[in-house]
Amino acid sequence: MKKNKFNKIQRYKEISNVLTKYGFSMLAERLHKKLILRKLFFQKSSKLNENYTRAERIRMALEELGPTFIKLGQLMSTRYDLLPEDIVEELSKLQDDVGAFPWESAEEIFNTETGYKIEEVFSEFDRTPIAAASIGQAYKGILKSGERVVVKIRRPNIDEIVSRDLQILKRISNIVDDHLIKKNIVKFNQILNEFAITIKRELNYTIEGQNYENFRATYKNDDKVYIPKVFWKYTTKKTIITSEVKGIKISNITEINDKGYDKDKIAFNIAEVYMEQVFLHGFYHGDPHPGNLFVVNENKIGFIDFGIIGYIDDESMKLLILLLRSSLHRNIDKIVEVFYKMDAISDDTNIMLFKRDINYIINYYYNVPLDRLKFNDALNDILRVAFKHKVEIPSQWILLIKSIITLEGTGKKLNPKFNFTDVSKTILDKIKRDKLNPNELIKKTYDLIYNEISNFQEMPKLLNKILYKVERDRIHVNMKHEGIDNLNRELNSISNKLSLSLIISAIIIGSSTIIQSKAGPQMLGMSAIGLIGFVIAGIMGLTLVLSIILRSYNNKK
Repeated sequence: MKKNKFNKIQRYKEISNVLTKYGFSMLAERLHKKLILRKLFFQKSSKLNENYTRAERIRMALEELGPTFIKLGQLMSTRYDLLPEDIVEELSKLQDDVGAFPWESAEEIFNTETGYKIEEVFSEFDRTPIAAASIGQAYKGILKSGERVVVKIRRPNIDEIVSRDLQILKRISNIVDDHLIKKNIVKFNQILNEFAITIKRELNYTIEGQNYENFRATYKNDDKVYIPKVFWKYTTKKTIITSEVKGIKISNITEINDKGYDKDKIAFNIAEVYMEQVFLHGFYHGDPHPGNLFVVNENKIGFIDFGIIGYIDDESMKLLILLLRSSLHRNIDKIVEVFYKMDAISDDTNIMLFKRDINYIINYYYNVPLDRLKFNDALNDILRVAFKHKVEIPSQWILLIKSIITLEGTGKKLNPKFNFTDVSKTILDKIKRDKLNPNELIKKTYDLIYNEISNFQEMPKLLNKILYKVERDRIHVNMKHEGIDNLNRELNSISNKLSLSLIISAIIIGSSTIIQSKAGPQMLGMSAIGLIGFVIAGIMGLTLVLSIILRSYNNKK
């Protein structure tokens, strides 16, 4: 326990020094309120802030602070709705490339977790990792059964490291929310909570294994998609073994060219499969960068690494489809209506100005020739408008936007003229066919009738419970007046100041009367009691004036 506490203190020191080094000393100082800790921890600010922009210094600081901070930065790399444009674009340069940890540690983790030794499971095993990331690293091997596989082993103590960093980030998020971004509708604390859930899931390889299974079941009869098989006998929280994808990485353009594959077709197929995941199945690969996609053949795409998965519920799906259709038909009122239904419009949003900016974006991109249209630019512009007008984009949509931006970048590498709009129109046609499918209509009608009958059957029970509580006087109605507490505080403050003003006035009048009567002991030729009264009244009056000025200043902040 003492060791963990010491490690946490050391990490505080490291974070504080890095923040100070890159010119964020104000934030660093708030991490430690005790003067002794400040003197012990803080270095003087370097001259880095003179040579690099604010955005560059933020990116460099996150890279130096390690895996947890890098992943958080990557999460924020599309948040045009929360951060200034220059910071978002700089965060997009963050890479999750870290040095490999020793083979001896990997072997020990595998043996401990699975209960098997490497030589008992594999006929061949390459001890040089094929990839090293912040969560774990991957190896190639051949099982005793002859199947070629990929083995992922989690980094030693990574869960303790992430847990410690999340606790520190929690404190930083409170500082940021309280002192730096008071007016943001989405708080950093809220983002951090979502990030914590995501990274903890990513740390558990059994969750990733189940994600593989869900996608395999979805695409078992689909010739366009290959999903590797999970070998559950050797899969734990810290290890996972999957079958190797026999194909070419999307990033290897040279080999794709050598095979003579149609790159335009491959780019369209990837985007189409991905949009099907989103709009037809309701769940999708959350990290479709080129390293996680393979060309099995010209008509088949392989997916790996299912640590991050996005989900879209039915209600959000309806709104998303409606938003897409409204955008394609340039229906601005409908677009704003969708944001209202998502409860994304804040009290500070000027609807007329918001409509104006959305209208400009839709009409601008609608008239751009397809060969010059960039889908990711349109999405980013929408996020910028959301940031400007304090419109809150749902968190589950943020991951989707990030994924689509990543995927369009991949498509552009295969085909510079690749355009997501063509794919979107194709998917909308498929959605129409899917919705009008007789079997689907019968199924949805059955589900609706079943749910309504179930609700009707529950009504007598609910009525009995309500009547039972009414009979025994157990129903209470609570009324909450919004803003009444602030009003009470203001009234109390005004009445106190008024009372103090009356007391000061009384003291001044009384002191004047005493001085004129020249009663009591004398000082400077005047009544000492009267003079003391004037001094007391002056101090009280000055205090009252200062409190009014300070309160006015705090309200402006």
